[in-house]
Order: sequence, then C-alpha cells, then structure tokens
Amino acid sequence: MLWFGAESGVPNYEKLFRVGLSGVIEEAENRLKLLSDLTLPPKDYVEARVFLEAAIISLRAAVDFGKRFAEKAQTMAAEESDAQRKKEMEKIAQICDWVPGNPPRDFHEALQFFWFIHLITHLIELYMNGCGVRFDQIMYPFYSKGKITREEAQELLECLFLKMDEHTQLMPPITASGTGAAHGWSTLTIGGIDHQGEDASNEMSYLVLDACRALQLPQPSIAFRYHDRIPQDLVLSAIDLVATGVGYPAFFNDKYEIPMLVEKGIPLEDARGYGIEACMRWTIPGKNIACRAGNGFIILPKCLELALNRGMDKFSGSQLGPVTPDPSTFTSIDEVIDAYLEQVRFFIDKLVRINNLIDVFYQQDLPRPFLSALMDGCIERGKDCRRWSYFYKTIIGPMGTTTLADSLAAMKKLVFEEKKVSMAELLDALRNNWEGREDLRQMFLNKAPHFGNDDSYVDLIVRDVIHRTTKVVESFINIQGFHYSMDGSSGAAYWGYSGLLGATPDGRKEKEPFNDGTISPVTGRDKKGPTAVLNSVNKVDPLITFNQLLNQKFLPQFLQEANREAFAAYLKTWADFGIHHIQFNVVSAENLRTAQQNPAQYGDLVVRVAGYSAYFVDLPVGLQNSIIERTEQELAATAAC
Repeated sequence: MLWFGAESGVPNYEKLFRVGLSGVIEEAENRLKLLSDLTLPPKDYVEARVFLEAAIISLRAAVDFGKRFAEKAQTMAAEESDAQRKKEMEKIAQICDWVPGNPPRDFHEALQFFWFIHLITHLIELYMNGCGVRFDQIMYPFYSKGKITREEAQELLECLFLKMDEHTQLMPPITASGTGAAHGWSTLTIGGIDHQGEDASNEMSYLVLDACRALQLPQPSIAFRYHDRIPQDLVLSAIDLVATGVGYPAFFNDKYEIPMLVEKGIPLEDARGYGIEACMRWTIPGKNIACRAGNGFIILPKCLELALNRGMDKFSGSQLGPVTPDPSTFTSIDEVIDAYLEQVRFFIDKLVRINNLIDVFYQQDLPRPFLSALMDGCIERGKDCRRWSYFYKTIIGPMGTTTLADSLAAMKKLVFEEKKVSMAELLDALRNNWEGREDLRQMFLNKAPHFGNDDSYVDLIVRDVIHRTTKVVESFINIQGFHYSMDGSSGAAYWGYSGLLGATPDGRKEKEPFNDGTISPVTGRDKKGPTAVLNSVNKVDPLITFNQLLNQKFLPQFLQEANREAFAAYLKTWADFGIHHIQFNVVSAENLRTAQQNPAQYGDLVVRVAGYSAYFVDLPVGLQNSIIERTEQELAATAAC
C-alpha cells in the first residue's frame, strides 16, 4: 500500500474562449450580488460569499498575469534592435494584453489563452498533472477562420508543445525513478466522436500529429480516441507518429470508454465528450471532476506474497498484513485467492481511511477558487470544486496484475493439479529467492501457462482475480458518497515499486520488475504474436474490471510503407474487441543496446515506458533493460488480423 497524490480537473475551455476571464468575472460578480443572507442558511451564505470573492480575486489576478507578460514583451520590443524580433515581441505584447481577459480572436491568441490557463491551474494555484482537454475540438474553430497558414499554425503548436514539455513536478523518488525526469504527464486528446455521436476529427487533429512528429518530445503525449468511423487517413497519420518511436499517440477505444462512463451514471452526451488526463485517467472537460487524481497504489502480487506468509513481510520481518491461514493447509487455488483478497481488503481499507481524512483537509485548507470558477456549476452553486462534485473520482492504482495472475496459474497447475511441487517446497524456494532451486524456478517459468498467449487457462484466472479485486475496491465509499474505483494509470509506476516485492511463483526473482502496464503480458512471455495478446486481453472484460493499460512493442518496419495498412487492420481488430487501450514501443532491441553503450549519441531517443514517454538515456539501466527485453512483435502475426 503506497500513497501518491496529484490534482486533476479540466476547465471548460469552450466557454472560456467565448467569454474570456472578464466574462467569468462578471458571472461571479452577478452571482455575488444575488446572494442573500435572508434566503440562505448562514453557513451556506458565508461559504458562498467567501468562495465567490476568492474566485473574483484569482480571476482578476490571472488577467493581470497576462498583462505583466504584455508589459515585459513591450519593454523587450523597445530595446530590440533586430526588426523582425522587435515585430514578434510587439505582437506578443498585443496578444498577452488581450488574453486571457478577453475571448481570443484568432488561433495565436487561443493558444496563448490556453497556455496561461494551463500554467496557472497546473503549476501556480496548486500543482496538477495531466491535461485532459480535447485539443482539436477547442482549437479548430480558431484555425478554421483562415487567418493563418497551415505552416504558421504548426509552428505555433510546436512552440506550445515545447512549453508543455517543460512541465515537471515534485514526486517521491520511488515514483520518479522510472520516469527519467520529473514528468508532468500532460496529455492532449484528439479524435473521437462529438456529443451527437458523429466523428469529431478535423484538420487540427492532423496538425497536432504533424507537430508532434516534427518535435518528437516526451510530452505532451497524445491520446487518440478511436471509433468505427474514424477517418483512415487520420489513423495512418497516427501510425506514422507511432513509427517514429516516441511512444504516442496512445489509442483509447470509444467502444469501451463511453459505455463504461454511462454505466457510472454519466449522461451519454457528456460521456461522448471524455478526455484523457494523463496515462489512463478519464475525465469530462468542464465538469467538476476535480479531485486528487492519485489516491494510492497497491502492489497486487505483494498481497499474494503476504498471503503466502500469513501477512509477514520478508524484507522487514514485520507483520504488515492480517494473519491469514497457514498456506501449508491450502488445498486449492481458491483458498490462495481468498487469502490474497483478505490482504487486499486490509490494505484498501487503510488507503480509504487515509484518503477520506486527506479529502477533509483538502476541503478545509486547500481551496481552488480559480480552477473552480472555470468549471461548470461552481459559480452557480457558490461552492468551491472541493465542496461538491459532478462525479467524485477516487482511484486506486493496481500494479503487477499479470505477474499476480501468472503466479496463480503456475501454482494452480504445478502445486494443486499436477502436484509436481509441494506448497512447502515452493514457499521455501520463494523465501530463499530460488537460491539453490534453479530447477524449480525453470519449471515455474517454462511449464506453466503465461498470460498473453491466448491460453484460457491463465486468461480466465486474470479475469477472475482482477474482477474480484475490483469489487473489493469498489465496495468502499469516499467522503462524497461515490464508490472508489481502480485505474490503470498506476501501470506507469511499475519500475520503482518492483523493488518492494520478493520472489513470486511465476519464476520471477525478488526485486526484479513485474509486468509493465496493468494488462500487459509479463516481459518476454507473450510468444504467439500480437493477435494472441489481443485475444488474451479480450477475455478480461474491462467493463467488469477497469481501464487497463496495455503496452506492445513492434519493430519500426512493421509500421512503415506498405505495412501501415496491415498495422491499421491490427488496430481495427483491437477496437472491435472493445479493449480499452493500447500503446506501442517502436524501436529495436539492437538500437536500444547501442544507445546504452553510447548515451551521448542518443540523447534525443524517446521511448514509451508505460503510460508516458521518456528519454531512453535518462532511465535507470534496469528499466532500460526491461524495455529492451519486451517481446518484439512481427508483421506476419499482425497481417493475420
């Protein structure tokens, strides 16, 4: 059980672009005038008045923030001797004097408006990671006015993306160890359908992909919303970006995501407007889903380890979990799973207690008047976004899901069914990190089924154990009465936390990496091609589990030239299955090994780690090796889709 928190929340940019911050200030001032201590209970009156006054102060400060940039740019222009640069600085001054106070009038002003708001909400008012905005939807109306060429628009996008790549954060070292830098997880969403269910892609969708292809930065990452009527040319453009090796766009499936949101009670029209904030986190732009985006991680195979040791931690020797039954008495895998779930429930209960207390303190001590004023409903209610919610999303991030499942499958087959190994023999080998029992380790590595090979023996164990784990998490309630939920964003943190886990029954040694993502096969164990991986993942119904993170790796040539169409067919197969997500590393192990040996020559090599991309040479050697060892899928298997 580990806690790591970050803020989330997406302003209503469509409204902001219509009225500017001056319009929001006017709205807040009018609402303040309508307040009456005669019609509201005293507590509600005071709360509303304090919030609205704070919102007005922060909104005016944001307008002044833009004007300070305008003044600085004007000063720099006056001192500039180069005529071209002087003209550029004067234009910057004009734009920053106008936005964010007023509605943007053209594409350049819209980009600057967006950056000011993103900067204030994510780094100045309070730290937030992610983004979540449907970027092509909010920016296309300004581009379509025709006052700017495509080349000029792409250059401005590239300037914005360079600024977004500077977005960093403070985080625990164990989390930061796998990022290569203090990552901001800034994700822009493109594609998808509109509120009426029609294709929403536009020329801005293509421009975003082209700008990313020109820069090849770790961020902003791109979330590509895929649906049945998405234009083939846009899919091919996305494939061309993936083929560069930057690891994005990540593909998100409207066929899964929208029904999942409706199942949670979100109206269909709103669900169709979802965006992706960071790795996997969904949101509805403009709606008050502001919350602490990370409410804790749980290492699922660690719960299995504790279940096999009656709650005792092998590293510290302390009683971490509850005292579950003596594993030597287990007669079936069901008894193992029951003990595992008891450990899960114990730790989730602790996380829930911590989170619910923290949320109380957040409400009391960390109001968000600026962000609140930019989302629907807060000004009307006279309430800070922490005091009410359109949907209060409290997420727990599981890690090591398929390492857990491979371990359970190996135990079921070799211990309980074939009885080739006794429980006592296995436990002794695990406690000693397989030392002196390499023969036994090889048996568990090679004689047991592994997830990702279209083998229902293990695939159905994955579905069952993840479903049951999800139900445990969802049985808990947050302070606003919403159920806790699982979220696949934690799959990006697998590297740092693997060091907390002892040897596992799938043949893994202690502190070695467990699986990346949350539904990715364990590294190197998917042997039967990418379609077999999809078939395995397809059996783990995301509608009864959660939004899983799936990594795959291909050699570059399988996404290029004539192979682009075959790869597009593979993506269609993925989408038809209704699988939530997929993303790709497109780089050869040979090139990565060369980069390891010559880091100075590969400083700009970007790879996908899990839910984010990073410069390869900045990653720890062990994580580099983990990426190198991922299975390189082949064209023949892809074309078979």
